[in-house]
Amino acid sequence: MSRKTIGVSPFDVMIPKTQVTPEVPMHEVARPVRIHKERLTVHLPINLIERIKNCVFWTPGQTLAGLAETALTEAIDKIESKRGEPFPHRHQELKGGRPIK
Repeated sequence: MSRKTIGVSPFDVMIPKTQVTPEVPMHEVARPVRIHKERLTVHLPINLIERIKNCVFWTPGQTLAGLAETALTEAIDKIESKRGEPFPHRHQELKGGRPIK
């Protein structure tokens, strides 16, 4: 047995209708560029780690990786600005382990 509906939804008055846009073919849609990322492990003082975690916890939408990326970018920009030019590309990979003094 079929049942009739009320015909007009009462929500139509409250929620504006969205405009229908013509569909764009997939080959014309701009795709976001994927940036290759890599893991970087660093040792930091515990009190700084706690401050970082508190910042991420209390900032909606913030992530550890996002905060680190922003902070490191700003720090390097500041150093390069003070230096007057960007650092040249290194000739070899960094050596791991403790620095020899």
